[in-house]
Amino acid sequence: MVIKKLLEEFSEDVLRLFVQKNADYYIAKWKKMAAKDSKISWNWAAFLAGALWMGYRKMYLYAFIYMLLMLTTYIPILGFILALVYWIGLGVLANYLYGKFTYDKLVQLKAESSSEEEFKNKVAAAGGVSVAGVFLVILMGIGITVVFMAILMSVMSQYQNTGF
Repeated sequence: MVIKKLLEEFSEDVLRLFVQKNADYYIAKWKKMAAKDSKISWNWAAFLAGALWMGYRKMYLYAFIYMLLMLTTYIPILGFILALVYWIGLGVLANYLYGKFTYDKLVQLKAESSSEEEFKNKVAAAGGVSVAGVFLVILMGIGITVVFMAILMSVMSQYQNTGF
């Protein structure tokens, strides 16, 4: 499991250097998850803020994928159920996803570094949180919405032109 590998391959100091804000929270959650060999844990911030939490944690690709999945919530009736699944699912899996993101990033940074000092400098720069990331995710959401609406308008105009 990725969380066990994260805790085995990287020291707590490196994890703290990457996570920075609320490192105690995430490390404690990851230790509990590794002990139970589970991907399940609860994260209130992710549950309440969704893609914005991902942006804050610099998980931009995850945020993009989550927002694309959220487009399925526009499906009548089924959309409400999907929204609940995504919302609760993110709250349940967020600590795992952040652990996986952390592990993948640390492995990448280790491979790119020629010394321990360079590695730690890269970890400190790549990790942490970003308020600008929240705004980036908001802009990403606006962009996705604009593209989705343009596609929807195009499809609707084609139906109107064919007489449906």
